[in-house]
Amino acid sequence: MKTKLFSILFVLTLLVAACAPAGPAKDLSDPLTLVTEYYAAIEASDLEKAMTFASEDYVMTDPTGFTVGKEAATAAWQGYFDAGFTFDQSDFKADGNRVTSCYKVYENGNLIDEGCGAVTHVRDGKIIFDGLEDAEQIWVVQEYYEALNAANLDIAMSFIASDAVFINPTGTYEGADAIRASLEGLNNDGITFDLSNFRNTGGTVIYDYQVLQGGNVLDTGTNGLTQVKDGLIIFDGTEETAAGR
Repeated sequence: MKTKLFSILFVLTLLVAACAPAGPAKDLSDPLTLVTEYYAAIEASDLEKAMTFASEDYVMTDPTGFTVGKEAATAAWQGYFDAGFTFDQSDFKADGNRVTSCYKVYENGNLIDEGCGAVTHVRDGKIIFDGLEDAEQIWVVQEYYEALNAANLDIAMSFIASDAVFINPTGTYEGADAIRASLEGLNNDGITFDLSNFRNTGGTVIYDYQVLQGGNVLDTGTNGLTQVKDGLIIFDGTEETAAGR
């Protein structure tokens, strides 16, 4: 009788637990929460869950360079897990859609790298970039010019600081409003840019460039210069115009 009563009570306990209300759902529209959950999955080597937080054009960086696209990044992460790498992320801080954190990297249980220069960008509820700040600065320049070439000024302006200064052959533009108006003029004139050979020194990104209009090359150079601070462009011009400020 006691055994039967115990069994009934045990079943009732399980039913009550199953029917208990779940904890409040986490707000994944908040970049800080999203990135924290993403790294919790990475730390648990739960790659399938981690990649649910990534966009299709997600970019990750590591010492070998840039990995572009969710599928390629998934393969790269799996390679790390298979090689015995584990990760410990901490001290998450959000500034809008940009989340910074500190990190430790272990290989087969041995600490091989640590620092506080990790950066993750979120857009529309998905991670679009994950890497270190030096790589982020190049990525910001690339993303800005890609958006400008596509005449997507809202995205382009999301990479520009409110007090940025742009200098080009048409003039000097200070502040977001003046810069946006100048970019609208470039789009209306069909001006696009082709950048390559990026070199980054502490947030000053120098690159080769071509300026094109309707497929015709208007200008070329090896001295394009964009300065990036805290994930935003604060200056865009050339080495010469930067030196003359």
